[in-house]
Amino acid sequence: MIIGKGEHRHAKQDQRPPGRGPEMSAMQLARRRSGLAGKMTLLLITGLIAGPTEAADQPAVLSSKVVEAMARVHAGFKGQRGRVAQFGDSITYSMAFWSPMSWDGPQRFLTRDDGLPKTPAKGRWRDAIKGARDKGPKFGNYSGWRVGNLLKSIDTVLARDKPEVAIIMIGTNDISGNRVPAGYRAGLEVVIKKCFKGHCVPVLNTIPPRRGHEKSVKAINAIIRDVAAKQDLPLADFHAACLRARPGQSWDGTIISEDGVHPSGGKTNLYTEGNLKISGYALRNWVNFLVLRQLHFRVLEAETK
Repeated sequence: MIIGKGEHRHAKQDQRPPGRGPEMSAMQLARRRSGLAGKMTLLLITGLIAGPTEAADQPAVLSSKVVEAMARVHAGFKGQRGRVAQFGDSITYSMAFWSPMSWDGPQRFLTRDDGLPKTPAKGRWRDAIKGARDKGPKFGNYSGWRVGNLLKSIDTVLARDKPEVAIIMIGTNDISGNRVPAGYRAGLEVVIKKCFKGHCVPVLNTIPPRRGHEKSVKAINAIIRDVAAKQDLPLADFHAACLRARPGQSWDGTIISEDGVHPSGGKTNLYTEGNLKISGYALRNWVNFLVLRQLHFRVLEAETK
């Protein structure tokens, strides 16, 4: 896949969670997570009833089932705290995706109290999130990649970088023939299995709308959502966020660029309601940040207390 007009290969230049403390019993940890999930759900519902917000997309509260499953995956993690791997094709390879986390503070767009802190314990997200500018094949992302390409590089990335979390979006090139290849699901499940082996928490992303590929996009996203549901994985549902921001076909030429494939660029670190309707990369950054923030406080940092 070539880099579309909406992509940017340049961005501005640029805390690790606190070290592990005394062990908490499994029952205490489960109670803490369960109570926090209930509080977050209540606060989120209250906020939605109260009125509109600046942000166009609301965070889906991770269920207790997902949190507990990812805590089991993360247990025994001995890699780089805060390191987030980026696995995917050109929609991930673009500097417009995720690199703003290395130089900006998304917390200023968190306009509602959902029961979680807005920033990490020691300060800034740019310090807590490692590897936001990791781009290229050596980091598991590149233009034109399909799930088979990712499978050839993932072992090296996991062994070398030992990431704590991996954002995974793969599939846009797999459906270039307007159908889902027979081996796609199996390949995606192998990617997840490899993350599990490294105690790395995978965050699946659905792929965005693509002009002329509505049926195959729907089919491959059904697989992604089903895999996430059956394995209790965190899901950043980018496709659903695109359709909420731009219903019908209004995404074409707005949050999806003129090539009909890639998200649009612009101010990719501005997460206001208006900008999330015109910058596809800002929208993807935001929905992934919302998921990562929940994981940070409910799984990654929770186990260090």
